[in-house]
Amino acid sequence: MIHTNTNRKAPAPTKVQGAFQITNTVNFPTAAQKSKAIANQIAALALAKHYVITGDRGDFTVHKYGLTRYCADFAELLAFARRLGVNHE
Repeated sequence: MIHTNTNRKAPAPTKVQGAFQITNTVNFPTAAQKSKAIANQIAALALAKHYVITGDRGDFTVHKYGLTRYCADFAELLAFARRLGVNHE
């Protein structure tokens, strides 16, 4: 029969090396979370009757009433949606 010692503690998940701290937790959004946030923002703009075209380089073009707004990235799209009153954050 093999006996194991169950009183051993697991090593701490955090190590400090120089000025950087290495942890086991993820502090940044994953690709799935980013794509879900983008899809939710486009849907919110669509509910406000805006048509959003997603570019190849992560850029967006928003259309309504024959007017166009170019957003270079998702942060700019969020800011534009806030100015329109689409985001209530």
